[in-house]
Amino acid sequence: MLKEELLNWGRKLVDWFVRPKNPGVTLIRSGAVVIGLSLAGGIVGQIVYKSDSTQLQASVDTSGGPATWISLTAFGVGVLMILVGICLNLHDRQQLARQRVLVLEQKGLFKIDSPLDSTVKNTIGGNVDTILVDIREGVTEGRISNPEIALKKVVDGRGDLVRRLDGQNKNDIEIVYGGLMAVPFAFLTGCLLDDEGGRIKVFDWDRLGVGQWRLIQSGVDDNQRLQTVSAIPGTVEEVVLALSISYPVDEVGIASTFPGLPVLHMKMDDLSSNAHWSIEKQSALAEQFLQALKGLSAKGAKTIHLIIAAPNSVVFNLGRIYDRRLLPSAIVYQYERSSNPTFPWGVALPTHAQDEPSLFRHEVKRAAEQLS
Repeated sequence: MLKEELLNWGRKLVDWFVRPKNPGVTLIRSGAVVIGLSLAGGIVGQIVYKSDSTQLQASVDTSGGPATWISLTAFGVGVLMILVGICLNLHDRQQLARQRVLVLEQKGLFKIDSPLDSTVKNTIGGNVDTILVDIREGVTEGRISNPEIALKKVVDGRGDLVRRLDGQNKNDIEIVYGGLMAVPFAFLTGCLLDDEGGRIKVFDWDRLGVGQWRLIQSGVDDNQRLQTVSAIPGTVEEVVLALSISYPVDEVGIASTFPGLPVLHMKMDDLSSNAHWSIEKQSALAEQFLQALKGLSAKGAKTIHLIIAAPNSVVFNLGRIYDRRLLPSAIVYQYERSSNPTFPWGVALPTHAQDEPSLFRHEVKRAAEQLS
C-alpha cells in the first residue's frame, strides 16, 4: 500500500513538471516578480561581518543614480508583462468557450464511478459532448456473450462521431478517446478513428491509488521496448503476431487455437499495466508494431492473427497505426481463459477488399468462419 502511494505521489510530481503551461498565467506571474524586484531598488542598507581577526563592511544604496532608472524601467516592463498576460488569458478563455470537445467513451470491462467527461472538462476545457459506447450489458463474468451486438455498438459509435463532425470546422473541435474495452473493439476503434485524421487526445484509467483518468501526454519515457521472443524464419501466408506488454500472452492457448501456425512473439522485458503514460513510449511501441507488420507482409503473409495483452490506450494507438490499404488482412482476437478454444472469436479489420469490420468465430480449433 505504501509503495502504491509513493508511486502515486511520484507520478503526480512528474505530471506537475510536464503539465501544459499557460502563456498568459506565466507572463502575469513573471511580471509580478519583475515588479517586486524593481520595488526593491529603493533599498538603503549596510551589511557588516565581524570576527576576531576580520571585519567586512558593505553598503547598499539604490535610492538614486542609474539604479533608479533601472528600477523604473523594470517596473514598466513588469506592468507590460502583466497586461499582455491578461490579454492572452482572456483570449484563451474565449477560445475555450468556442472550442467543442467530442468525447468517445467506451465501457466494456467493469464499472468506473468517475466519468471521463468531467476529467476532460478539467484537463482540456471547452464544451464537452460525450458519445458513450457501453457493452457491459452483454458481459457476464468477463465474457462477452453477444459480440455481434457489441461490434454493432462500436461501429455505430464511430458513425455517431462522424455525423457530429460533418459540416463542422475541425479547427474548433477536439476529439478525445478513452475507455476500458475488450481488446478487439479498442483496436478496431483506433483503426476507424484514425481515418478521421487530425490529432486525437487519448485518456486511460489509472488503477493506482484511488483510480482516475489520465491523459497520455509527453512525459518521462523509460525506453522499455518490445523484444522479439520467437521469430518467423521463412515465408508464410498465415501467421500469429502476439504482443506481451502488460501481461504475458497465453502461449499454450495460442498453440491450441492456431495449431501449426507460425508465431511471431514480441514481449516487453518489464511487463506492466502502469508504465504506458508517455506518448513518446506509446509512439515507439506503435512504430515497432508497424515494422513487424511490414516484415510479415514482406514474408508473404496474407492473414495476420493478432493476440495483444496491453493497456486500453496502447491497444487503441496500435489500431491507429494499422494501414488497411497497404498491410495484410488482420483479425484481432478476444482472450477468454476458460473457453475452448482460448481465443473464441475475433474482429476482422476493414481492408482494401472489405469496407466493414466483421466478426469471426472459431467453431473448431483451427478454422475461422465469418458470420453474416
